[in-house]
Amino acid sequence: MEIIIGKQGSQRMPIDEPTVSRRHCRVISNGDGTYTIENLSQNGTKVDGVDIIRTTVRPNSRIQLGPRFSATLAELIGPTDMPKSEPKTFNISHLRRVWSDFNQGNIEMAKKQQKTNLVRTGFGIFTMCATPTIFLLGDVGYLFTGIGILGNIYSFVGMKNAESIEDRQLRQDAFDEAWICPNPECSRTLPARNYRLLLHNYQSCPYCKCKYVEK
Repeated sequence: MEIIIGKQGSQRMPIDEPTVSRRHCRVISNGDGTYTIENLSQNGTKVDGVDIIRTTVRPNSRIQLGPRFSATLAELIGPTDMPKSEPKTFNISHLRRVWSDFNQGNIEMAKKQQKTNLVRTGFGIFTMCATPTIFLLGDVGYLFTGIGILGNIYSFVGMKNAESIEDRQLRQDAFDEAWICPNPECSRTLPARNYRLLLHNYQSCPYCKCKYVEK
């Protein structure tokens, strides 16, 4: 349920001010004593002196429509005129897969990097130790040195095949685009950065107040 405020709106208070549009702004109850107001007019809407596009307000917030008309939200819609609505409910179980895929990618890249670093360090030490054996063991020392060089080449190839900065950014961007409130009217980035914290700390969206369930 919503109330349109304007010269031809459904608000309680009639408005005759010429600078107020027919449909100047939209007000929706959040079900918790607050309301969401959205500007619909080129003449602009202010809340407590601040230009807004969409924001959360309370009944005592002062709403300015255009350059001259202003009133509190309670004066516009009345203390009991706004229909009460239950917050919407959305399933967030799909976000488990979003987080799992992103986190697993991070783990795999970290393991590859760790393996490459260990191999590079190990063969580097091997090469350093093998060089003096040339003077003690002759051809065997050259063999050890060759093995060390091959190990360093392997490490270099491993580093070359590691995830690039561009690939990392693409994975991060894909995660950010999917890690949003499932309410299509909100779609803001979720505050918790992993699924466990999302379930533990947020039972509803801090922006649109819709409830989260896991089915």
